[in-house]
Amino acid sequence: MTARALFCLSILGISLPALAEGAIRVAVGSDPTKQVIQGLLVTPTGVIDGELVMEGDAITCVAVTCPVPAGASVFTVTDAFVYPGFIDAHNHVAYNVLPKWTPPRLYQNRSQWQAATPYKLFKEPYNTLKVKLFCEMVKWGEIAALMSGITTVQGTAPNQTCFKGFVRNIENQSDLGLPLDHIRTHILDVSSFKGKLDPDKTKAFVIHLAEGVDERSRREFDTLKAKKLLVPETAIIHGTAFGEAEFADMGRVGAKLIWSPQSNLALYGRTTNIPLALKHGVRVALGIDWNVSGSDTIFDELRVAAAVNEEQWNGAIPDSQWVEMITHSAAHALGVDHLLGSLQAGRKADIAIIRARTPDHSAGLLLNTAGDVEGVWVGGDLLYGNASVVEAARPNACELTVVQGTGKRVCAPMQALAAVLGKQFPYLVPTAR
Repeated sequence: MTARALFCLSILGISLPALAEGAIRVAVGSDPTKQVIQGLLVTPTGVIDGELVMEGDAITCVAVTCPVPAGASVFTVTDAFVYPGFIDAHNHVAYNVLPKWTPPRLYQNRSQWQAATPYKLFKEPYNTLKVKLFCEMVKWGEIAALMSGITTVQGTAPNQTCFKGFVRNIENQSDLGLPLDHIRTHILDVSSFKGKLDPDKTKAFVIHLAEGVDERSRREFDTLKAKKLLVPETAIIHGTAFGEAEFADMGRVGAKLIWSPQSNLALYGRTTNIPLALKHGVRVALGIDWNVSGSDTIFDELRVAAAVNEEQWNGAIPDSQWVEMITHSAAHALGVDHLLGSLQAGRKADIAIIRARTPDHSAGLLLNTAGDVEGVWVGGDLLYGNASVVEAARPNACELTVVQGTGKRVCAPMQALAAVLGKQFPYLVPTAR
């Protein structure tokens, strides 16, 4: 079934025939460093019914049949797809302890709402919390990301180690063995950027640019070019003000785009012209931006993207792009596609098992919710999933929670973090997402 058909059914409130709930059977082995997943594997060349072997933090085999290492635990998956761990290509994670913000009006550029009194008042709790609890705020946001199948996120302050151990924070090159300047980020106005990029060292330059709908926003692209920063390594976040000329220039050099449709719509009333970007060969990744004006989960963000695609662009984005935008294209934008974003031998063992609501592994994501996330591994460590599965693999090690009526376990101190943050602001009580 196509993404258009799925979208039409969802807006009409028509339910698809119920599929059997995904199930994972576990045979626990004697060697915790070796694991095998058997099921429908989403690989770069298509879905195969096969086996994936994890040894330590890496994938060592993906095939119809793999040699099973001695002592390995075996996870047999039915009625679900095994994906590479999802990548949120842009998110201000620490802000996600805040509730939703409803802008009082639409803006022309990001400077306007950032300077507006309603936003400053809304942001005051963040300013208070971050003085002493910044690391706890990040941990809370990363746990929420993990619970929607995300294993890597861009957008947290670099040079921090206090929140290491949950999802990968790409600025810190989490356990990837890369130098810190492999990925550089710039969140301020491009005019404030000093220095140069060394392409031998920096493989991803991630920059906020043209976030808005006015000429002032568009001119930031001119500044980027004048500073000689429009290079293959550049990944532009937003680009909402771009038109034909800007995307043509990006396509010529091989620059990438990171798209956050929900936040764009909430703040500016329109989003980036993705069909125009794709026309010029620009590779597109998806990022939530933040929960404040963006989506709560990567599935919700995909649904917003699909809605815009159907309502404004007549389905110009092909179905295959949805899974690409949150896996391999996102890894490519961040310069880590040799390590993350695909199920291949030699890649890190970042895995997400998601209930199959349709036979289409890409368009079917538009129907998934957080309750459909059945197992998430980061670097070979099972950190979240169905309660019975996690308890069998990691007995008495992970906290019990309920997500959309389904029992889950999360291998992180969720309740403790909620208690710490909740002492400051009561709305931060733990809730099932």
